[in-house]
Amino acid sequence: MPEPLFQRGSTYQQHRPSYPDSLFLWLAQQCPERARALDLGCGTGQACRGLEPWFKQVIGADLSLPQLLAAPTSQTHYLASSASSLPLADDSLNLITVAQAFHWFDQPRFFAEAQRCLRSGGLLALVSYGLCEVDGLRPLIRDYHNGALGPWWPKERATLLANYPDATLPWARVLHPGDFLECQWRVADMLGYLDTWSALVRARKAGEDPLATLRPVLTEAWGPAPRTVRWPLRVKAWRRP
Repeated sequence: MPEPLFQRGSTYQQHRPSYPDSLFLWLAQQCPERARALDLGCGTGQACRGLEPWFKQVIGADLSLPQLLAAPTSQTHYLASSASSLPLADDSLNLITVAQAFHWFDQPRFFAEAQRCLRSGGLLALVSYGLCEVDGLRPLIRDYHNGALGPWWPKERATLLANYPDATLPWARVLHPGDFLECQWRVADMLGYLDTWSALVRARKAGEDPLATLRPVLTEAWGPAPRTVRWPLRVKAWRRP
């Protein structure tokens, strides 16, 4: 992740949705050996903690020290590292996951590092989730994302939402059955989540605050009760020969 946009580690940790347990079960089932897993671009370690029950050792790596320092204490070993030059031995990993971060990488160099570090039969999985939908308010968040925030998104955002269409490897694909992230949120939870979006950080640095305009509209439309929020979960995965 580009560090200037993600130096709000504790806020990011608090307001991001959680991946379903089914994702980590599926990842583990694809790995005949479960000695060591790496989550790259790990942020505050959300995916790392999901992998911990399944692997003897989990490593989380990210460029952002504030993000790593905000990670809750767990069994994961964290290190500050780029995706282009991992301080790990050849053939030392059974799984590499990249959750919501692949679009920030130097992709050819990352793929070369993945090939070097993964053992034969190991899995590389690019995990992403699309734009959320709120029950009863389906167009509101999308309109905000594409409209008021549209000019502030980095170009890499489009590849994330499209599930990395240009990401290819000459390895066997492993197909994920598809799933959702789902939360029961009140409006304060959603506003906290929207406050973590990188486009809003960019807009505020330029002296604009699109969330201030959305806040009263969203609060009135949402009402006092929780609503179901869903994100489509996508996984592109390959097995190293």
